[in-house]
Order: sequence, then C-alpha cells, then structure tokens
Amino acid sequence: MDLGFNGPKFTWSNQRGINSRIWKRLDRAMVNDKWLQDMPHTNITHLPSIFMQNGQWNLTKLNQLAPQNMVHKILSTQIQLQQEHSDQAVWTLSATGLFSVSSAWNSIRTTREETKINTYTWHKRIPFKCSFLLWSAIRGKLPTNERLASFGIEPGICYCCKSPGVDTIEHTFNTGTFAKKVWNYFAVSLGIQTDQLPLRNMIMRWWNTTHTNEAHKLILQSTPIFICWNLWKNRCSKKYGGKQSSIARVKFLVMLDTFKLLQIAFPYITWPLEWRRLYTLIENCFHDTKITIVQWNRPPDEWVKINTDGSALNNPGSIGAGGIIRNKNGELILAFATPLGEGTNNQAEVEATILGLSWCVNLRYNKVILEVDSQLRGSSLRTKTKKNMEPLYQMRASTHCYSTHSSQMYSHS
Repeated sequence: MDLGFNGPKFTWSNQRGINSRIWKRLDRAMVNDKWLQDMPHTNITHLPSIFMQNGQWNLTKLNQLAPQNMVHKILSTQIQLQQEHSDQAVWTLSATGLFSVSSAWNSIRTTREETKINTYTWHKRIPFKCSFLLWSAIRGKLPTNERLASFGIEPGICYCCKSPGVDTIEHTFNTGTFAKKVWNYFAVSLGIQTDQLPLRNMIMRWWNTTHTNEAHKLILQSTPIFICWNLWKNRCSKKYGGKQSSIARVKFLVMLDTFKLLQIAFPYITWPLEWRRLYTLIENCFHDTKITIVQWNRPPDEWVKINTDGSALNNPGSIGAGGIIRNKNGELILAFATPLGEGTNNQAEVEATILGLSWCVNLRYNKVILEVDSQLRGSSLRTKTKKNMEPLYQMRASTHCYSTHSSQMYSHS
C-alpha cells in the first residue's frame, strides 16, 4: 500500500516512472537482522517518510503504529540517509555486495565431504571429455547394453574381446580379456597389482600409490583416465564404426595421451614416446633447486645507479612505474612511483626507464648506471635490430638523447 512520500525511494521496482511494477518493499526504517523474527505478523503498509523527519525518528508516529516492545529497538537503529544517491541493492552473501549465481548456489546447496575419487577424476591438464567419461563410468551412466536388461531384453555381447562377454561397464573397462591386457601393460611397470577388483577400487589403487615426484604423481592420476577413455573409444569404434578391436592401438593411444600431457606439464624435459623408457625417466626425475644470489652492487666513484621497474595488474591493464637512484655508498638520492593509466607490462617497463633517466637529467647526474629486471629492456638498449617491439623505440630515443651529454651503462639484474 503506497501512502506517498518525499525523499529517497525505499521500494524496489523493475523500472522508473509510471510503468514500474513494485516487486519488493524494503522499509529501512525498521529493517534489522531479526526484524522478521521479532515481528513476524507485521504488514509493511507504511513508508520511511512517515517515521522520520529531517533524518530523525518520529517518536509520535512510532508510538502510534509500531509495537511498543519494539520502539526502543527502532530508536536505537541509526539510519544514514543519502538523498543524493539512488538506492542500491546489496548482496550480503558476497564480500563485494554484488550478486553471483555461485554464491546463491553455495548458500542453499547441501555439500558433502570431498572424496579422493571425485577430486582425482578432474585435473586442469586432463581433457574434460576424458574425465567426464570416467565420472560417468564409475556412476554407471554409460549407454552399454546392460541397460537393456532393465526393460526385459537380453543384453548383447561385448564388442572388444575375442571370446565375448556381456556388454557391461565392468566388462568393457575392467574384467574383460581385452581390458585386462591393457591394464596389465601399464600397471606392471608401475608395480601396481591388477587382481580382480571392481573398477572403482582398481582406480583408487592407482591413485593411492605413493609417488616419488610430481611427474610420477601426474601419470598415476592420468593413466587410468586415459585407459578408460581409449577403451571406450575402441568399443564405440567397433560398434558404430565397423573397426576391429586392437590392443596395440589402444596401448599406443594411451601412451600418446600421456606423452602429450607430460609435454604440456613439463615442457623443459624431453620425453620418449615409449612407455617403459618414459616410466624409467620419470622414476629418475627429481626436483632440482637452484640458488642464485641476487644483490645490489655499488656503482663506481662519481657514478650513480638507478633501478627501475614497471608492472601491470593485468596484461594489459592498469600500469605503474617506480624507481630509485642511489650513490656509491648506497645512499638514497631519489625514489619515485607513479600510475601510468592503461597498458602492458612492456609499456610500464619502458615508461619506468624513461622516467628514471629523466630524473637523472633533472638532477644533473652525467654518469649513470641503469639497472633493470627486464631482459627485453636490457637487450633493446644494447642492440640496434628492428625486431624489438615498437614501445621500446621510445625508450631508445630517450636514452640516445640523454647519452649526448652523459655517460651511461646498462645491466640486467
């Protein structure tokens, strides 16, 4: 019920003006965390202008319309009216106040404890289609002929083995002769037993095996997924494509998938395209930690050193630059930092160099060592080829102008 009012709007509607349709009324004058609990039968038939005058509570109106046991609580509630600002909905389930479907879903969903089989089924470097296939197989959601039995139809034979069995998920992925030979080929090298276990338990045996390094952990997680994926491809190729089942082809495809995964995850290692050589190499891998001393070296007498850097929040995105000038004793001469608007990391690095050299000119330092942490900037200043990026031409022009009346050295830290 609208009674008319002056001041900011406290009614949420879908549009502005006479065409708006009221869909939610929020009476801020009486809203608090327990308002609905304290007054569950109260009808919202009033507007804040009735209860407030000049930003203060109207005690007379409150005594007339509000429950007496709630007047004190209402008076203790401070309302900060900002009449110059429009009303804005705030989503309390997120830190930003903005609505998101994920936060709404998380507030109403019933969560269960995470399990290893659910966690290991998915990996950012394993193709989604492979993980989804395993997820479906474990939950019995694949369209095998065993489903026909629920309609009273005799299920057909499998499409992979020479001495066929029933076309079930367990037979296709685990207990069938074809599947056993594929599993044994990869499991023997890893020291994993392949005795008669349900598919879920056998996969968990792989995932519970102790790993020696990150590459070993990755193949223990990915190989069962790739085996199931290629067993299913072999089954469908036979049933729908007319191809003959081939153990050698399935082994090679599993090996190829594993090889590609390792190339993406560890591109700096040359991986062999053969399973036993590959696993031997993985067993011999170890995490090599290198320690490099990074220190600031003092400039020679009569020289100063300037260190500059630039960065972007995103690339491209908001960029900024900073730098510091010190003398031979390491004493601070000048430091600067400034935002630069929008751009890329390289642009920020270039601007930082230009700003630093400009300060050296203004302070009349003629012997300057420029030290940067960008190899691109350092190489651009030393070379005269045209393969460098366009933003670096500006930096080179600036340093050339500076070098006409000064001495300078460049180093990359």
